[in-house]
Amino acid sequence: MAQEKLRMISLAGYRSYSDDIEKNKIDLHDVNIIIGANGAGKSNLISFLEMVSYMMTRGLRSYVAKQGAQALFHVGPKHTEQIRGQLVIADGEGDKEDTYSFSLERSVSDQLFFAQESMSYQDRWHFAPYESDYGVGHNESGLADAYDPTSRTLRDYLARLKVFHFNDTSINSRIRSSTNTTDDAYLRSDGGNIAAFLYRMRTDLEEVPYYERIKEYIRMVLPQFYDFVLEPDANGRLPLNWQQAGSEEIFGPHQFSDGALRFVALTTLLLQPSRTAPMTIILDEPEIGLHPMAISLLAKEIRMASKTSQIIVSTQSPLLLNQFSCNDVITADYDAANQCSVLRRHKESELRDWLEEYTLGELWEKNVLGGLPL
Repeated sequence: MAQEKLRMISLAGYRSYSDDIEKNKIDLHDVNIIIGANGAGKSNLISFLEMVSYMMTRGLRSYVAKQGAQALFHVGPKHTEQIRGQLVIADGEGDKEDTYSFSLERSVSDQLFFAQESMSYQDRWHFAPYESDYGVGHNESGLADAYDPTSRTLRDYLARLKVFHFNDTSINSRIRSSTNTTDDAYLRSDGGNIAAFLYRMRTDLEEVPYYERIKEYIRMVLPQFYDFVLEPDANGRLPLNWQQAGSEEIFGPHQFSDGALRFVALTTLLLQPSRTAPMTIILDEPEIGLHPMAISLLAKEIRMASKTSQIIVSTQSPLLLNQFSCNDVITADYDAANQCSVLRRHKESELRDWLEEYTLGELWEKNVLGGLPL
């Protein structure tokens, strides 16, 4: 069975995106590298997907409380009446397609409510699509509470559109804290259970090769690293301890540098077994704090992970961009005249002559790809 993937996103009225939903439509591939200047809309596209994920677990009110309703509307709610979105999920064979669409408006209590929410499912075996309309006026997604099998399948897919944030590596961050050994089903979006996740891989015979591969890639960036020392304490808590090559001393997670710890988390995420890998991996500027060699290895890991997961990455790094093809790249530009972000996907055929002399990173720096400050 072909794996389902996010094939198209349309959004309107959200943060830096105008209320023209047809203008803000972008097709997605197996690998999607989003480039652009600060404020161009890269992170806003990522946060839109994050909001959809929150919606699928009845978390819209929580998301709005953290972000502020007014901040979510393009140029504010006085200018923009609705936030709209449409996501199309399809399998690689074209046998079936799910479409989820919604519109959100602001209430007098500074919350959001659904002005429209629906889904449709079409496969090649039926002439007419299966459709569900979830009504108007509700504060949490109707799809989140739907019980029919078709709606549940779509909801579960959208709920897993998690954005993996490994940037908080402060001394009290979850990624540096001990975790319960039973919290090992999947890697959490903040890496807070990474020790338990790695422990399961090390103790599961089928997953040991993946664990060994993760160690191999970490050593390419941290030659002094030998292995993790994953030993639960009496309470079943597990810290991310590790050992240097040729040393008996055990180091704690606080003795990883920030960049090293981020690379460990990214490598664990991208090189995990296919049976636990997310269907979609979303990363917002994962190169932050990484050495140039680590960025090159990160690109290789992304390409490897794309064999089982769809990848969506926003980046500011020409070095990371150099490792991908033109067809992987989406540019986010800010249209100052209209005060909105504009997305466009590149085609290798349009840049073939340029690519004979320059790398993608160089073309970005020359503003051939766009995505630079004006």
